Amino acid sequence: VAAYVVVDTDNHRVQRCAPADGGICTTVAGGNGLGMSENQLFNPAGVAIEQAADGTVAAYVVVDTDNHRVQRCAPADGGICTTVAGGNGLGMSENQLFNPAGVAIEQAADGTVAAYVV
Repeated sequence: VAAYVVVDTDNHRVQRCAPADGGICTTVAGGNGLGMSENQLFNPAGVAIEQAADGTVAAYVVVDTDNHRVQRCAPADGGICTTVAGGNGLGMSENQLFNPAGVAIEQAADGTVAAYVV
């Protein structure tokens, strides 16, 4: 196992914990207090890992439950996340979510991301 990825809900962050690091974890999303900014989360509930073509982590796709959105947080972006679903307040419209709890990544035949399934 290269690393465990942990959703640290009440600390509003996602942690990457590598066994080789002796239990020390690194924040890969959130960790800047509860909030709605692109570097903040509010009670995250789930995470999926989007892999790059070379097998490295392209992004952590985080269910940001109480912000009613799904965030794509790429390590290369220095902690800044992009909303890929929801983020328009809670609701039932096509561009809204209401307390999402999980996410999966649907890949196209060529290996690229076809969709984020909430």
